[in-house]
Amino acid sequence: MKLIEFTGVKGGPVWVNPDHVLYAGLPDTLGASMYGDNNARAASRLHLPQGATLDLRDALPDVVARLNS
Repeated sequence: MKLIEFTGVKGGPVWVNPDHVLYAGLPDTLGASMYGDNNARAASRLHLPQGATLDLRDALPDVVARLNS
């Protein structure tokens, strides 16, 4: 099993198995809550099985390159 380290939106490391990633894209910015935008620091979003998502600080081109390496 191969794990890739990314940076979560809170700044901590997040380890992801690339075999579980369905696709990577930009985070939704329209769904801000009444308490402020909850993903303002997110630069990319990983979509995982069963509808799960993971927001990352890493830029989308970097995420895609690391997932494909």
